[in-house]
Amino acid sequence: MESYSFSVSFLFIISTMLSYAIIDNETMNQEAISIIHAGNIRTLYIAKLLYSWFFTVPFAIFALLYPALTYKFDRAPSITELLMSLLYHLSASWLAVAITCWFCTKFIRSRLMSFLLLTLVVVVAFSAQSINNLLPSAIQYVTILFPPVNAMMDVLYNYENHALGMKWMPIGVTLLYSFASSALFLIILNRKKQDSPT
Repeated sequence: MESYSFSVSFLFIISTMLSYAIIDNETMNQEAISIIHAGNIRTLYIAKLLYSWFFTVPFAIFALLYPALTYKFDRAPSITELLMSLLYHLSASWLAVAITCWFCTKFIRSRLMSFLLLTLVVVVAFSAQSINNLLPSAIQYVTILFPPVNAMMDVLYNYENHALGMKWMPIGVTLLYSFASSALFLIILNRKKQDSPT
């Protein structure tokens, strides 16, 4: 399961880059037409988020099946382990989409600046545990705001040492974080559109 820890982290990065490319792939005129067809901007961006995530699903399945089918493990993983790993991969890719949406041109006009900030967030996500260890105990709680990539990697890397509840917890936390992030994004995007004079 250690190799799945690596593939989850790699999939998170790939999904972030794919979502970043997909979410802003329309010109302003094309997007205006899409909003008319979708009915409103919120529906359009729900579709964009889901499309971005669906685009990453084949990569998640490949990352899961390739090492299992080519006997890259010391032992064959059980069906339960494969299903759990699939949930980890799908959760990681949805987390990437839910974070990346904040760096679209609706919020950050400069593509260079948005890319640099997104890269910083990805680095922070992978460094969460190290940052937590460096912070004074009084403010360590701020790291709960960081994307929970480290929690998924840790459980997969030490899979045999964790109880069943601890194996499910990173999936639940990741999905909760992802849905909260995307919901907040859609609410703010909708308000921003309503407040816009155009």
